[in-house]
Amino acid sequence: MKKKLTTLCVCSEQDFKKQGKAIIKLAKKQGLIAVTNRLSLFIDKTCRRWWFADKKNGVLLSVEYGLIDKEAINFLTNEISS
Repeated sequence: MKKKLTTLCVCSEQDFKKQGKAIIKLAKKQGLIAVTNRLSLFIDKTCRRWWFADKKNGVLLSVEYGLIDKEAINFLTNEISS
């Protein structure tokens, strides 16, 4: 049985980094390049955006304005939820 990955309740810088690493790891498994506008800053944690590109040809696969953490995890796990 697979463990379901969900967004963490980000309360600390450690949780913030842990969630970011999980998103990068998921993207890498799928052959994608993950790009974010916040790597190590714990400022305005609700506005971190993610973009994903195909590793082979560099074509952007995610939406133009980027995906917030929860949307990024749903995008990578092919889950649609509110």
